[in-house]
Amino acid sequence: MSIEPIAAMATWVGALSRGGLLLGHAEEEGAQLAADVLGEPGLIRLREWFAQQTIDIVERERRGAIHACIWMAHADREVVAEEIDVLERVIAQSELPPKVQEELVAALDEPLEAEDIAEELTQPGLRELVLALTLELALADQRFDASEQAAFDELAEAFGIDEERAEQIRAHVADA
Repeated sequence: MSIEPIAAMATWVGALSRGGLLLGHAEEEGAQLAADVLGEPGLIRLREWFAQQTIDIVERERRGAIHACIWMAHADREVVAEEIDVLERVIAQSELPPKVQEELVAALDEPLEAEDIAEELTQPGLRELVLALTLELALADQRFDASEQAAFDELAEAFGIDEERAEQIRAHVADA
């Protein structure tokens, strides 16, 4: 799997937090992938939710999404250069304040715990999208080992996503 689907999906949070305003091809592709995971009604609800939030809440959710990706990159204990590159690009394009971006870059070496990520990433639909995104990230190296499976399950549990829905997300990503 190339990193391009990961880069496209990483645009979800930015596009959705701007009320669905798509700024380029990657964001259009990311929105399509988001619609595939949530369905059109779920994607519309998520866009509406973002449109009603303050900038502080939007930034918290963006930060949480990126922390989840960093956490999953560490799941197999082997963070490769390609993963770091993707994560650094996501951070740079996050539209978060520079100080927050610096904190996220520092987290590349020491990620938050799943429960702490769940405190930042609170919107249920976004949690599902980010769970799919973390799975895409784990699959980027063409392997999905037991430690990554355990990390996926732990993150799903921290997000309050039941086993059945987590399996649906996993199956969708595997079929994509």
